[in-house]
Amino acid sequence: MFNKMKIAFVVAGSLVAGVAGVAVAGPHFDRSQVIEKYDTNKDGQLSDQEKTALKADMKAKHEQMKQQMLAKLDTNRNGKIDDAERQAAQNARAEERFKKLDTDGNGQLSLGEFKAAHQGKQGRFGGMRGHRGGHFGMKRGQQ
Repeated sequence: MFNKMKIAFVVAGSLVAGVAGVAVAGPHFDRSQVIEKYDTNKDGQLSDQEKTALKADMKAKHEQMKQQMLAKLDTNRNGKIDDAERQAAQNARAEERFKKLDTDGNGQLSLGEFKAAHQGKQGRFGGMRGHRGGHFGMKRGQQ
């Protein structure tokens, strides 16, 4: 499914969005820490040279993460993730999520367990989310 072209677009997009992503990165990101680390002339802004250093570090981190995922998922050690390996990873992730939701461990989700997950007491990202990141029962734009 993921061919070389798609991977190239993802890598290129992440590099282009690197500096722009500074403002919108996830919860582990602190813009002031990035400025402090890469602003070598301490003028409060990133020059082209400083942005280049940031992009190079981001590229190296991306490559490291890619190698870690490959080592974790490439069970036949052929250097790529095939459909069977991808499906096995998805199944493992689904089982892990189900186990978190199934608090009594009986192999079934009760309405109470489902509601608890929906209310953010369990699950990923502080609560169980539906397709495209929306909460179940909510229309797009109401999050």
